[in-house]
Amino acid sequence: MLKKIISNENELAKALKERRKDLAITQKDLARVCDLSHNGISRIEVADSDIKLSTLLKMGKFLGFKIVLEMDD
Repeated sequence: MLKKIISNENELAKALKERRKDLAITQKDLARVCDLSHNGISRIEVADSDIKLSTLLKMGKFLGFKIVLEMDD
């Protein structure tokens, strides 16, 4: 299992786009599942838009990843 630590919006955008492309899923298909427009997915993938947690969770389910919150000591 690959673990990736995401520290900022740009890293998140890049990781989401790479995962979508690895699975050969179009932005249009992902948009439909997340109840967004194609433009909305495009903006998320270039870190031009904030992403709601509910949208991120939908994307995770469709793209096959989970969100883990880890607290620093």
